[in-house]
Amino acid sequence: MPSTYTTTIKPAYVRLLSIYLGAEAVREHQMQAGQRLTAVVEGKPEISAQGTLSTGHCLSGMAKLYAALSLKDRDTLTFKVSEDGGTVVMVPGASQVVPDVAALSSGATVFERRKLKHLHIEPFRPENLYNWEPENETDIYLALGVLQENTQFEYCCATSKALLDELGAEYDDKPDAILIDRITGQYLLAEMKKYSSAFKQNHKREDVDVLICWIDDETDRSVVPERIVPLSNVARDALASRLKEGAD
Repeated sequence: MPSTYTTTIKPAYVRLLSIYLGAEAVREHQMQAGQRLTAVVEGKPEISAQGTLSTGHCLSGMAKLYAALSLKDRDTLTFKVSEDGGTVVMVPGASQVVPDVAALSSGATVFERRKLKHLHIEPFRPENLYNWEPENETDIYLALGVLQENTQFEYCCATSKALLDELGAEYDDKPDAILIDRITGQYLLAEMKKYSSAFKQNHKREDVDVLICWIDDETDRSVVPERIVPLSNVARDALASRLKEGAD
């Protein structure tokens, strides 16, 4: 029989929609920070959620289970872990009524109201790199947010006309963001593009310090900043590193 553990829900966990698994469960099942885990409700396997284990032994991404189990501050939750350490089984209390999946819906979405086509749209994370491609510059911001710890640069903020005016910077086409160089501590002006070849369409090399892109396909290096970060390469390296850590 799998070991049974208990955890108490605290306000910070509610805000972060996370569940604290505790050092004992993590150690006994040799789970690692960064590992993707599946959480299910015992007796209701259709109610499941995937999350990532943090260094503090918290499992993120548990919004669905919070809704299904009506979890709130000071609740005590019992759980078991599969033998392979990949699945966490939440055990409802004796008086707890777990709803059907349909009951968790918050109502008709725009997709449903407008009868949009049913397509699988892959979410971004380093683990599913080979199935994900950015659609536009917004996705580049997201990818940088996930991967910035693996780069030399830290995201500071988006630019605005008001901020650039305050800095005394004049631009016909303003850069997208301000980054901080982790080595020098300097502020840097950055542009986000899906392809580096798109940079020259509305920006000049001398106006931008760093180009953050998904694919670096520009062959003429004289028209792009000296510093270019192709995030697809960073994501591949991050994935390879995580797989290697899991094998060690």
